[in-house]
Amino acid sequence: MIIFQHNLIPEETLHITEIVYRHNSYWRIRNVDFSYKHPADYIITRPPPSPSMKVCKLFLDLYYDDFGTYRNVYHSLGGVYIQFGNMPSHQRKLLKNHFVLRFVPFGGDFNEFIKPFISEIKELEKGKVMNIQGQDVWVIASIGVVTADLPQGNDLAGVLRQNANKGCRSCTISKDSFTDFTQDIALTSRYHHLTDSEFALISAETPNILDELKRERHLQTPQDIYHVTAGKIGRLLKLTCELFSQEGENDFIKTWKDFEKPKTWSRIPNPISHRESFMMSDYLRLAIIMPFILNRFLKITSLKNNEAKNIQQRTGASRINLVKNTIITCWVHVAKTMSMVFKSKFTINSYEELQQSLKEEMNILPKVFSEFVNLPNLHVSVHLLMHAKTYGTLINTQCGIKEMVHRVFKAMVPRTNRKNIELDLLKRYTTLFAIRHLVDGGIDYRLSQSCNGFASLTSNFRHILTNWYITENKEISNEYDEQDNVTSPVNFITHITLKKGVSQQDRENIMLNLPHFNSELLLSFEDIGFKSALIYSQMSWYKLATYIIEETTSSVFSKIHLHIGDFVTIQEENHDECYAIIKGIFKYKANNNKFYAFIIIDWFEEIKRVHHVLKCPLYRIQATYDTCWRRIFPISVIDRVQKVHFVYDATNECWIKNDFFFTAI
Repeated sequence: MIIFQHNLIPEETLHITEIVYRHNSYWRIRNVDFSYKHPADYIITRPPPSPSMKVCKLFLDLYYDDFGTYRNVYHSLGGVYIQFGNMPSHQRKLLKNHFVLRFVPFGGDFNEFIKPFISEIKELEKGKVMNIQGQDVWVIASIGVVTADLPQGNDLAGVLRQNANKGCRSCTISKDSFTDFTQDIALTSRYHHLTDSEFALISAETPNILDELKRERHLQTPQDIYHVTAGKIGRLLKLTCELFSQEGENDFIKTWKDFEKPKTWSRIPNPISHRESFMMSDYLRLAIIMPFILNRFLKITSLKNNEAKNIQQRTGASRINLVKNTIITCWVHVAKTMSMVFKSKFTINSYEELQQSLKEEMNILPKVFSEFVNLPNLHVSVHLLMHAKTYGTLINTQCGIKEMVHRVFKAMVPRTNRKNIELDLLKRYTTLFAIRHLVDGGIDYRLSQSCNGFASLTSNFRHILTNWYITENKEISNEYDEQDNVTSPVNFITHITLKKGVSQQDRENIMLNLPHFNSELLLSFEDIGFKSALIYSQMSWYKLATYIIEETTSSVFSKIHLHIGDFVTIQEENHDECYAIIKGIFKYKANNNKFYAFIIIDWFEEIKRVHHVLKCPLYRIQATYDTCWRRIFPISVIDRVQKVHFVYDATNECWIKNDFFFTAI
């Protein structure tokens, strides 16, 4: 609050010149120039021709990344992609809303390639009248977030690359202090208006081509959290594997193969022998479960003696036996930080938790492993809180679908002539998008007649084109022919399919643990609207159920795969989010001669304890004689499937809730 000492001071003569702020428990003063300006201070937009004309504003996010086209030969292409930054996240996930500008060939000039795009965006920055659905609309478009890995990202921000003494695109900290978390970031950050002055003094320096657009070059070029996080995990994995003795390698591989990974995950290669072929999503998923794998087998004989002594000396551990817990703790901090970085929602407390997690991670990694000292990927942690507050969440600055697009293009390469790969890929891409546009009812104005043939495609072919998006499960394209005549009790669930029958022995084992089967089944039928006693006894048991569910928040349809042994969340009226494990799936004939699907679950009960190393809560399974909570429910009661992960701890005879679990990509 500003208090005027004299009422006659004109308001326009008052200017803020200094800022009082708190850093490391001390109050400090800095010049107002060391702060980011509001876009209105350096961007001027034209009003629409008519005050009543509708205005549409588009934020175009640019993503630039290289990917290898061949498996054994080095040949990279630079993929340049565009997304609408102000589009909801569930819409950005759709492949049809992910646009490829072009591929920059190995050794190509990015500036020459991007010139046509820059000129078009400059026109849209001024505003343009467009006819949209028969109505004139004033369209303004501007660059939003520019994201790239460390080398390309620094180029796009007009900063020296990460190997330079001051090679961070967001600050001027020297590389000798990259992992010093006590730095005053407000004073060392790069600000667009200050670097403009610096560039003006360097007359020989060629300006960055993106500087022709209206943007804050440093704030709008955040570090790519996928590359940064995956790179950090990859280095930690390499260092951890190098610690293993032969006994440790053998125990790790055995534990890795036996570990209960989520069923929806694709197969992850062997981390010992095939980690160089890991995708980014493989590294993220590995970090989710790595603390639990190490906790299950790691002992001091699993480590090379000299390596264990080095870590003991660096950390000041009193006994060498504590080294194994130190290594697990490193993975715990990395996994915890990763889960915070990829959160989809943030509160004020979440920002504080993120900052604390980043600080703890930066403290322990260089302390245990010297290779992390002043590592650029670790230094990025200093800026993630600022990026999170600027864009709401960190995932708003990323392009997670990019890796899946790379996989699609890599699969296309063997089917090309391998001479002009970038041109062949673009031809295939534009052809498929044109077909997609016409199937959606779009019009090609170059044709004199409408494309009615695309509107009358066979159902199978049309179904392939309708599901033109990357999904969480590779089995999304399965047909729904085998319905098993199962009726859905609710409107938002359709196409219920039950598969893989259960043996008689397994059915009997399930029923042994259900002393109140009939009464609970009757309650489940009451939940879906049947109040009278059941007159039929026809039922069948299965191992797998699939169904289509419409998300209430986004109106997106997702295919759910439910297996025996899956962990699910269920919303109870008088409780918070509750967790359970699927023990049985069956269908039962109702009084209306229709079959309905039901599940049998075991509840997880929290025992108010936390694992001393993993720092995750402990649970126990509901006992058979515990009848406080029902165990039979209609399939519609499930809130989410495989959105939570539990790991069994044989030592303590309990279950550990994996607090680091999230959907990686």
